[in-house]
Amino acid sequence: MKTKKDLKTFYEVAFQVYQNNPNWVAPFWNELDGFFKKKNPFWSHAECALFIVKKQGKNIGRIAAIIDEAYCQATGEKIGYFGFFECVEEYECAEALLQVAEDWLISKKMKIMRGPIDGRIDMGCGFLSMGFDSPPSVLSTYSPSYYLTFAERYGLKKTRDFFHYTIDLTHPLPKELEEKAQHCLSSGITLRTFKRLQTGNELKWWTKLFLDTFSEHWGFVPVSPAEVKTRFGVKQLRWFVDTKLFLIAESNGLPVAYLWSTPEYNQVFQKMHGRLGPIEAIRFLFAQRTINAGKLHFVGIRKDFRHQNIASLLNYRALREMKNRGYVRAEVGWIDEQNTIAHSTIAYTGAVVYKKHRVFEKKLID
Repeated sequence: MKTKKDLKTFYEVAFQVYQNNPNWVAPFWNELDGFFKKKNPFWSHAECALFIVKKQGKNIGRIAAIIDEAYCQATGEKIGYFGFFECVEEYECAEALLQVAEDWLISKKMKIMRGPIDGRIDMGCGFLSMGFDSPPSVLSTYSPSYYLTFAERYGLKKTRDFFHYTIDLTHPLPKELEEKAQHCLSSGITLRTFKRLQTGNELKWWTKLFLDTFSEHWGFVPVSPAEVKTRFGVKQLRWFVDTKLFLIAESNGLPVAYLWSTPEYNQVFQKMHGRLGPIEAIRFLFAQRTINAGKLHFVGIRKDFRHQNIASLLNYRALREMKNRGYVRAEVGWIDEQNTIAHSTIAYTGAVVYKKHRVFEKKLID
């Protein structure tokens, strides 16, 4: 891949794969293009190679082989990723893609191939392994069930599962959740919403707290604040943040925890087919009024304020706001299968698992 036209061809492979799948949500071209730009801070410590498989003149599969040197240094392991994987239902195509990625990683002295990971854990990881009958939520990914079969046939082994929960908001919120929220408030913790007109100041403390609270998560890579601001649409936060769903817990006037939740924007994004121009932006402004679900993305709590029911307080207030809007459900995730504290906390909301993603790996032989 050498030109923007090549990258656009790489992007468009997914449309060939999912052309008859009603549950797929097309990613925005601007997002993929922005990630692969040289000025993205990620590429200051990473490199990649992109590949496409053709058959009878049609592009039927794609893959990226990626090495994040920051991750290798942080873990002391030679682990490379495969990501941005898409493939028609032909094993020979999948095998060719995985083999070329493996060969490239071996040429770079990697000892393990792990994936799918789209460059960074937070950008998208794992093949869907449960919940194929509904579209993915915003900041989540979708893939067909045959990807699992292809991965296992190639010799990839499971390394980690990630869970997505759903909460039925047509029912009353659990009494125990409300009690934990009230107990937290009585301890002196206060809540406020994100200040849109002070986005710059808000991001200063949020970026620091984000890096601190996620430092123990699997796959986390210590990065600069500048790189964090390239993720999750943070640079555009002022324009699309739903302030009543971005909640901050404070102690003595200082932020100690946050919950970033949003409307379920994929209900609108799915109709935009990966395009994000002026016309689509106008349509979005009107169509977002039809959204009837929410998404709880990230909860971060300062280490010295954990085990004080702050997460339950944040969850309760966000879910109450969603119910007041008439939302019928909310999604939570993803949550690492080994994050027992998060699973225990979310259980108080009455949530049930409805989707899973699986990350694989394979030992490489030079």
